[in-house]
Amino acid sequence: MSVEEKVGQLMMVGFAGKSVDESITRLVRGYRVGGVCVFGRNVVSSSQVAKLNDEVRALLADAVPPFIAVDQEGGNVVRVADGNLVLPGNMVLGAARDPQLAYEAGLAQGEDLRRLGFNMNLAPVLDVNSNPLNPVIGLRAFGDDVALVSQLGASFVRGQQDARLVTVAKHFPGHGAVDEDSHKSLPIVRAPLLTVRAQLQPFEAAMAAGLDGLMTAHIATPALTGDETPATLSPQVLGTVLRDELHFDGLVITDELEMEAIASTWGVGRAAVLAVNAGSDMVLIPWRIEKKEEVWFALLDAVRSGELSVERLDEAVRRVLTVKLKRGVFETPEPLEKRLASLGEKKALAARIASAGVTLLRQQHKLFPLPAGKRIAVISPESSFVDAMTRRYPELTSMTVAAYPTPEAREALKKQARAMASKADVVVVGVANSRQLELVTNAALAGKPVIAVVLGAPYLASQVHEAKVVLATYSYRDAATEAAAAALAGERGTPGRLPVSLPRFKFGHGLDPVGQMTAGRGALGVSGAP
Repeated sequence: MSVEEKVGQLMMVGFAGKSVDESITRLVRGYRVGGVCVFGRNVVSSSQVAKLNDEVRALLADAVPPFIAVDQEGGNVVRVADGNLVLPGNMVLGAARDPQLAYEAGLAQGEDLRRLGFNMNLAPVLDVNSNPLNPVIGLRAFGDDVALVSQLGASFVRGQQDARLVTVAKHFPGHGAVDEDSHKSLPIVRAPLLTVRAQLQPFEAAMAAGLDGLMTAHIATPALTGDETPATLSPQVLGTVLRDELHFDGLVITDELEMEAIASTWGVGRAAVLAVNAGSDMVLIPWRIEKKEEVWFALLDAVRSGELSVERLDEAVRRVLTVKLKRGVFETPEPLEKRLASLGEKKALAARIASAGVTLLRQQHKLFPLPAGKRIAVISPESSFVDAMTRRYPELTSMTVAAYPTPEAREALKKQARAMASKADVVVVGVANSRQLELVTNAALAGKPVIAVVLGAPYLASQVHEAKVVLATYSYRDAATEAAAAALAGERGTPGRLPVSLPRFKFGHGLDPVGQMTAGRGALGVSGAP
């Protein structure tokens, strides 16, 4: 391979468009890129994105085939949701506490992504969400307990890799303790060394499971490095800790270099050189076309000047090619029609996971399950929850509200909530974010009992003071809202256990008065994980 071709293997790029055109052809073939990353902007349907992926691969039919990557975490981060399995999210698995279920989730999701033409997933998230105010991770984590995240994360990795999907876990060395968004600024982890080291454990467990790759975090960890250099650019983090201490010889990919945590201080091109010298094998530049050109020339110039040694370049390329060989990237995919014929054959797994994760945190006044013969009002920002409740209680009254209403709309919604509550015997409020807390309050002001169904981060459960019953699903996906409605109707139990610690509820808390299911009983999960 020429130096130019080797530099191309270090680039993971994104592009605009939903089909291959001249600009995409020029980008992929011109740089002989090592990989492309597909985002929501590229997706219309499963069949369309599968065709797009095949077309991108065909652009390099005479060269090294590219990684075709996606961010498909489940829950809040889903790029393709048309006919394929859509997982309800990591924290639902955290509440279910079943490593076998986590393995099955990784396997089934990996199989569907392969059918769609992807060969790499930038998931799972292995961050331990130790800071409830974390604006980036939250529900994307399995929980805030190191052992729980380690066990479930390793099982998920095994499953996804058994589907022959390149698995890139994130965000090393751990993005869970921050309170800033690295898309906007550089978060600095002020935690002591012991805490920072603990956040490494899920990654170590995944490595022991044979993890293919890691994505770096744009965070500073002074406890590890002694300074505020981002982990993505730090030889201490990627060299001393990751390669020397943890002995990881897999693929390392940066998070997006165009994020402000990096770009605003170093610039994208300079950051690419620093990242590769620090130990990254690929750099992710998904957005602006001129930034891809900047990175290409910066890396090429660094090799020619000697700043980036040929040995380091060759080492990075070796890791890229090793993973491509290991996971069958060089193999010709099956015909598109054959692959799509079996797409989504395990979609029902999402319902199993959601049902296993439903957690009853508070029960008062014998309101759970919902008693028969009551006038029920349902208020929710998620129409799927309203629909699921209506199927079970056709006579209920309902109001679907905006998830993020304007200040003017919020005032009107408060009045409407109180008015609806005054005509009901019990009010069920879906809480996806803090905007719905005031709806709980105003419904309660009508003097009627309120059931809060927390469809978002469980930290909201500590703030629904007026609710007599609090149910948590950790997800707004259809499978989760259906599971919540089924639990309220007494059709299923509530076997989930809280995967984080809250001011009012301890880690592991959960009630199950119906008790029709037995999943998720163990402190850390079921023994005998794959």
